[in-house]
Amino acid sequence: MSPTPSAAPVRVAVVGSGPAGVYACEALLAWADQHGRDIVVDCIDKLPVPYGLLRHGVAPDHPRIKGIARTLESIVTDPRIRFLGNVEFGRDLTLDDVPRFYHAVILATGALADRELGIPGEHLEGSFGAAQFVTWYDGHPDADRNWALTAERAAVVGVGNVALDIARMLVRTPEQLEATDIPEHVREGFGTSATRVVTVTGRRGPAYAKFTPLELREMDKVEGVTIVVDPADLEYDDEARDHLEHDRRAGQVCDQLAKWASAQAEAGHESADAAEEAALAAGGRVVRFRFHRSPVEILGPDGFVTGLRLERTEPDGTRVRPTGEFEELAVDAVYRAVGYRSDALEGVPFDDRTATIPNDGGRVLTEPGGEPVQGLFVAGWVKRGPTGVIGTNRHCAVDTVHALTEDIEAGTLVDPSDTDPQAVRDLLAERGVSVIDGSGWAAIDSRERALGQEAGRERTKLGGREEMLVAARGPVDSPETDAATDTP
Repeated sequence: MSPTPSAAPVRVAVVGSGPAGVYACEALLAWADQHGRDIVVDCIDKLPVPYGLLRHGVAPDHPRIKGIARTLESIVTDPRIRFLGNVEFGRDLTLDDVPRFYHAVILATGALADRELGIPGEHLEGSFGAAQFVTWYDGHPDADRNWALTAERAAVVGVGNVALDIARMLVRTPEQLEATDIPEHVREGFGTSATRVVTVTGRRGPAYAKFTPLELREMDKVEGVTIVVDPADLEYDDEARDHLEHDRRAGQVCDQLAKWASAQAEAGHESADAAEEAALAAGGRVVRFRFHRSPVEILGPDGFVTGLRLERTEPDGTRVRPTGEFEELAVDAVYRAVGYRSDALEGVPFDDRTATIPNDGGRVLTEPGGEPVQGLFVAGWVKRGPTGVIGTNRHCAVDTVHALTEDIEAGTLVDPSDTDPQAVRDLLAERGVSVIDGSGWAAIDSRERALGQEAGRERTKLGGREEMLVAARGPVDSPETDAATDTP
């Protein structure tokens, strides 16, 4: 092996085809164009389909956000990028394989595990992590197909956009979801929903909620749902008022909450409880916000969730302190939306404290503060933690690719020993991996669009991995079958 740059094309593997991975592909192509270099990028994903959390983490009633997929598609259809789906890095293709095929690898595997609250009762039947529910309603092929929406009252712990998505989806009717792309088994699941009241709880005051104003206002557009806010939660101390004065987003969030509280008063409801009772008596559903309440225990004496015990908090500068005052919320289900965390990858350094891969500007380190690992880079949530919006990943990916290309130009990377593009496909075939390439993904996409057209919507997702693999291979004995699985 010889140092780069050499005459051979630069070969990079990007592991993960969500926004961070695709934006890394985009940045690699931009560098190659700028410097007149040939480049080949393998975009590897353990799912048979691309786009990661954009497909399996965005609520189905958000077509505006999902439109970003069209932008990503324009990137991954560049002929210099090859999609290799249904390939799990660390199992089907390992870190030891990288020097044989690639100059470098960028790990952009995201975060799809749930952070825990660390309180008693967290693992009772009826206590769910946000990712569990989100991947179910978004049709993740590896998610459990069955979900019992039998809880009449549910609590969502957390005050970020994921919490809003969960609350909104819980009070949606099947008719309201008819135009969305959810798989048929999810559509059927929502048809059994018994949810009447969803309470969203936060340990701090509304000034520090992580909602974006647009996401919060969308709650107002759900037909048949009344939003209830306790006016007492909208009283602010000096610290919170100063924060609202200097944070436009936080001010807009609190203004929206205040509008809902004012609407309650104008309707003649003397309290939040009265507003909730009136909405239910009229046959509607309720989303209620409760702030300054910290969860201390999920209750369920017989193994099933029956309530959520909360402790009132009060401001303490920029933080909160417990007051010793408790209340119990009668609920049949608790959804924990307190953040995602990344999983470790086989053979790759991992900082369990932060649930990220230790890195310096995208260069993977042997340990936090350690030495760079040659040819190994990281981007997205597994690099920086689950923060920011979708567009944040573009800047993150550009920074990582800048580090990678600096190493190429400095000659600190080495050429792979096997530069034949078919070689990695041959190795995966030897290992019994059914690779789904761009042709296979196109076949899945076509099948989903056909199912959607039959039902009068843009798309109906296929609901399981095997269904996707069958669609990718095309009809039995069809000449397209081999093309969908064996094209380099």
